[in-house]
Amino acid sequence: MPLFKYSALDGNNAVKEGVVEEPDKNAAAKKLLLQGFRPLEIKPYTPGSRTQISLPSFLHFSRDRITRVEIDFFTKQIAMLLNAGLSLDGALRVMKNHSQKPAFKEFCGSIERKLKEGKSFSQALADFPHFSPMYVNIARAGEEGGILPAMLMKISEYQSTFQELQQYIISASVYPLILLTVGIIAIIVLITTILPRFEVLFQGMGQQLPVHVALMMSVAAFVTNHYLIVLLLVGGPVALLVWYLKQPEGKRFYQRLSLKIPVLSNFICELETTRIFRTLEVLVNNGVHLATALRICSGIAVNEQFQQLLHRATEALKVGQRVSAKLKGEALLPALAVDLLSIGEESGRVGEVCGQIADHYDQELRSRIKRLISLIEPAFILVIALVAGYVVVSMLTVILSINDIAG
Repeated sequence: MPLFKYSALDGNNAVKEGVVEEPDKNAAAKKLLLQGFRPLEIKPYTPGSRTQISLPSFLHFSRDRITRVEIDFFTKQIAMLLNAGLSLDGALRVMKNHSQKPAFKEFCGSIERKLKEGKSFSQALADFPHFSPMYVNIARAGEEGGILPAMLMKISEYQSTFQELQQYIISASVYPLILLTVGIIAIIVLITTILPRFEVLFQGMGQQLPVHVALMMSVAAFVTNHYLIVLLLVGGPVALLVWYLKQPEGKRFYQRLSLKIPVLSNFICELETTRIFRTLEVLVNNGVHLATALRICSGIAVNEQFQQLLHRATEALKVGQRVSAKLKGEALLPALAVDLLSIGEESGRVGEVCGQIADHYDQELRSRIKRLISLIEPAFILVIALVAGYVVVSMLTVILSINDIAG
């Protein structure tokens, strides 16, 4: 029968560790509950293996900062400890005492001190850069509604969903980027290593390279001999653009412009739609009023146009108007999403419908990304083939010229 290593709280809220032999985790948890323990963690155990009840080992690579993975771990553990019956400060003490990472110990201790100073949990989180406005707002809604553990678990699920989407985008982009990198390196090698040999050969024969080859060689020589100037000319405008886009005015300009570019605007609209309706699903299904949920969603929307839209929808709801009617008049969100929301308002199933909308546009977004990547790959291949083909044709021109001279 399998063995399971557990950590649990006894009647005095002290952490106990041990091993139980049961068919599965659920049976192990029931056995611990019958013994008067409140399980914190149960995992498979192999005799002779090294186990410890602390942060997972892969969290210890960075000893001096808090990572995103640790924030996810923090969220899940706080929710589990609160559900086990611990107070918030008690849960923070348990996590602090059983962490092996000094930075994480200090992090939990800092939040505990802020609670003792009279701050709420959400106010304490807002003092740390690790927590997004969305995270803080949802935690505040959980405090106000008395459902903080449930909301923290939903935050964890929410973050996992978008991290999965982010990883999907990154994974889909790896091959095209590798293809582009290899192609650029191959072209640079051709221009800077192979063609110069023909230039030396032509000079030894007292001949001149063809005009287009000579121009290409001159450009390659300039890049090689003045790479700092080239880096400045290429990198300077890029750095200036990045700096501008980080400024408030630049962000607003980009957000307005991005909604006018056909392909990019569709991508942004579907991403914002998924983010907004997934959050609405989490909040409404956990008892948060729709007006409060809309206010929180305005804090998690990235594009300022969508933030303002949600602010206007919140105000419309406060004066008795339907949210769907207000959203439909703005034409930012997809018409299908707004129509489904209207049906949800009529049937009183807003949370369920919001989940269906989020699932639909999550799939649409993934399909759009897949189609875009499938178009980018042949485009990269075509561009690289054209450039490499031009270089090869130039080399053949030089070789034929040498043969004509020798003949």
